[in-house]
Amino acid sequence: MGLTDRLKDAAKKAEDAAAERKGQIREAVHKAQGAADQHTGGKYTEKINQAAAKADSVVDRLKDPEASAGANAPEGDAPEPATRPEDE
Repeated sequence: MGLTDRLKDAAKKAEDAAAERKGQIREAVHKAQGAADQHTGGKYTEKINQAAAKADSVVDRLKDPEASAGANAPEGDAPEPATRPEDE
């Protein structure tokens, strides 16, 4: 097994682990969002919210660990990100 194969295997394992922990990742993003906004006194709220939305969209694109390996949706068919109460 060459280096490239080992790196691909490690990337697959990392993606699977992240997909299994979507909720925890999303919770950490929102906690960091609140902390950053509070720390900056609301001065950068819009930028912080944009960064959190971007992170949420990355989490949303993580494949479902129960889905088969070849069943990923095409790029244009990605679901819309969920809205958070603070965005409404």
